[in-house]
Amino acid sequence: MNRRTVLISLLAGSAWWLSGAAQAQLNLKQLGIGGGGGAAGSSGDAGGGVSQLLQTYVGANQQVLGGQSSLASAMGMTSAAGQAKQAAGLLSGGTPSVSQLTQVGNTQQSLSQSLTQAIASRSGDSASATPVNKQAFTDGLSSLGKGVSQYSSLQSGLGSVGQMSPSSLLQSGMNPQTAQSAAYIAQSAPGQLQSLMSTLSSAVQFASSHGISVPSIATSALKGGQ
Repeated sequence: MNRRTVLISLLAGSAWWLSGAAQAQLNLKQLGIGGGGGAAGSSGDAGGGVSQLLQTYVGANQQVLGGQSSLASAMGMTSAAGQAKQAAGLLSGGTPSVSQLTQVGNTQQSLSQSLTQAIASRSGDSASATPVNKQAFTDGLSSLGKGVSQYSSLQSGLGSVGQMSPSSLLQSGMNPQTAQSAAYIAQSAPGQLQSLMSTLSSAVQFASSHGISVPSIATSALKGGQ
């Protein structure tokens, strides 16, 4: 009787694990990841697909931070420009860790708030304010617009990853760091996009009313993110 009970427990546990693995593979296919037939092929496809997601996210943040640095410099915000460059440096040494992504995300969000507030305070165009470097501002709009466009391109796949538990991600064949990074991106990117859209919108409006050239990528990014 005891042996039978143990056997039933083992079979039930195996069925649960297989169900979780199947669910992970299904969700990854919805994301556009995975496909192939064998377990090894699915594992490789899953890892490669999420690695692509991570690379796109990193590239988007590099563009965003470059744009934030240029906008800050254009407005005389030297410290903020330096923070943006320092955060961008964390993304230049290969695949970043979750702690690095978190640091970059926090810096990027803080800079978005600072820039939005600075732009709002300058909307009156006080005569005592430091003149804005128009070319640097335009360059910032271009880079920020590219970053926002790349963020928008991530949205179609983030929902599927966000619905997956860490165990499901691991069962799909990912290593722990990649699974954690995917989970972080799924949780953070939507909120980051909203904040960046707000900053970009304020910057475009400011430029339009102060004789600063607005690149087409900035206006198209605003339309694409809506």
